[in-house]
Amino acid sequence: MPSTPPLAGPRLALAQLRVRDAIEADLPAIVDIYNHSIPGAWSTADTKPVTVAERVDWFRKHDPLKRPLWVAELDGQIVAWIGLTSFYAGRPAYDATAEVSLYIGTEFQRQGIGSQLKRRMIEHCPKLGVTTLVSMHFDHNEATRRINRRLGFEEAGHLREIAVVNGQPRGLVISLLRIPADAIYS
Repeated sequence: MPSTPPLAGPRLALAQLRVRDAIEADLPAIVDIYNHSIPGAWSTADTKPVTVAERVDWFRKHDPLKRPLWVAELDGQIVAWIGLTSFYAGRPAYDATAEVSLYIGTEFQRQGIGSQLKRRMIEHCPKLGVTTLVSMHFDHNEATRRINRRLGFEEAGHLREIAVVNGQPRGLVISLLRIPADAIYS
């Protein structure tokens, strides 16, 4: 059975976080945060840790002008990351659609960082040419479901029992957010 997410802690103001484009030197911290999410079985279908070397090509596909990867720092420590990737293997007809991924260090979860980072990415979508944002999460991940609903995502699909994580069948919820090209997200 997956572990329970940490109890809610004090909420952080986005002003306390330094959000910036990730650089390749950040990759060990990005991978570390990602790997710490695996045992909890809340946010990834990977079942064993990935290596920095395995993520170099993935990292290099990010482009600050079109598909950014940001890190969030608190007191100089990377505590979370968020990024956009091209939808459906980057086929040109889907160019205005991107998938958002967000991972938060275990000890910094449930402090409002996820909502703040996702909102900030949504605000940047018009500049990035993104008019449809896709968010996918396990159906038992209520934290992501709540964040998405709060930010206006609509559930567009539910693939029931499509994965087996820690011996448990899990479904995948696909949510969409339509973003007008000239929108300012409030």
